Amino acid sequence: MSLEWRLAWRNVWRNPRRTGLTVSATVFAVALLVLMSALSTGMWEKIIDDSVSMGSGHVTLTGPNYLEERTLEQYTYLDAPLATRLGENPAIAGYAPRVNAFGLLSDADVTRGVMVIGVDPELEKSVSSLPDRIKSGRFLEKGKNREVVLGGRLAEILGVKIGDQVLLYSVAYSLESAYDLFSVAGIMHLPDPALDRGLALISLADAQAFFVYGNRISEVAIRVREADHSASLAEQLGSSLDPEKIEAHPWPEVMPDLAQTVVIDKLGMYLMLAILVIVVAFGIFNTILMAVLERKREFGVVLALGLRPRAIFRIVYLESILLAGVGLTLGLLVAIPLVLYLQANPIPITNSEEMAAAFEMVGTDPVIYAKLIANNPILSALTILLVALLAALYPAIRASQGKPVDVLRSL
Repeated sequence: MSLEWRLAWRNVWRNPRRTGLTVSATVFAVALLVLMSALSTGMWEKIIDDSVSMGSGHVTLTGPNYLEERTLEQYTYLDAPLATRLGENPAIAGYAPRVNAFGLLSDADVTRGVMVIGVDPELEKSVSSLPDRIKSGRFLEKGKNREVVLGGRLAEILGVKIGDQVLLYSVAYSLESAYDLFSVAGIMHLPDPALDRGLALISLADAQAFFVYGNRISEVAIRVREADHSASLAEQLGSSLDPEKIEAHPWPEVMPDLAQTVVIDKLGMYLMLAILVIVVAFGIFNTILMAVLERKREFGVVLALGLRPRAIFRIVYLESILLAGVGLTLGLLVAIPLVLYLQANPIPITNSEEMAAAFEMVGTDPVIYAKLIANNPILSALTILLVALLAALYPAIRASQGKPVDVLRSL
């Protein structure tokens, strides 16, 4: 085998230019595979994290059929045993009860339909990024009543500023008209334009009193320590709770549009990567096949001297492995440091309004993130190696099937 390895290595570099082009294509393919996978992983993890931190959390506990109706009629409770259980679960980073409803917010002659969310000012900080998105004023504080925090565009539409009072009007759980004045305590900047122009936050106590809701809540938003554990945690909680009173949903069930977008984007990325891998496969196939055709006389001579066809098959196959191995090694040496740099230094998009608008459409800040996980370089390397082995199959078979008499006829 050591002799076959030496012969294969020598044959690989018999035509340095062709080998160099093939290795360069492999390096480019590996680097691009790892980089695109890391960018996709990082960007979608950021988008999902931003979405769940401004929405329902990684896991949501709701009343039965809440996701279908989303009204005050579908409620649940957060009692002391459940709160203790959530607080003691090591997989849970935080939880927060909420009351979700819709209403009209007015100032002078301007009225706007808004989504009203009642939040616990203290618990909300452990689940969402909303308290960190205050651009003026402050977030809600425990013990202070009749205060509201608005999205920035909503505040501009209403023409209000910190300290102004707005009228909130809606229909209570008891079907009575509910209206009251709230003082603007803070104004947020939200990357999602729909939320920025249609979200109003009040305290959980104010929401329960305003909607005559008692101690009912719409949902409990849960933030997990590892986003990949959302589905397993939802299943674990759902199996141990009374389904007639409370249901557990992972974020893809609560935000199906986002989940579908992630799937479609990843399918598009996999299609592009598949095309790239096919190009690399043809490059390796062409290099190995040309090397075999150029050495037809050589193979005939060594076969006449007694070398077995399977030894020639192995030599040609080893050439493909060496070509792919050199390209893989150099590609990973290029890609991994680049991805680690991008992971430590996200790139803000400040010079392109079009790209910034595209980021806003998916509800995240205009920043390019990358994340390196072990599966990305490993799967990329294995994919290229498998492609190299498949590409070398036909040339290796053809080389091993040569006969000395064919070489004599070609002289």
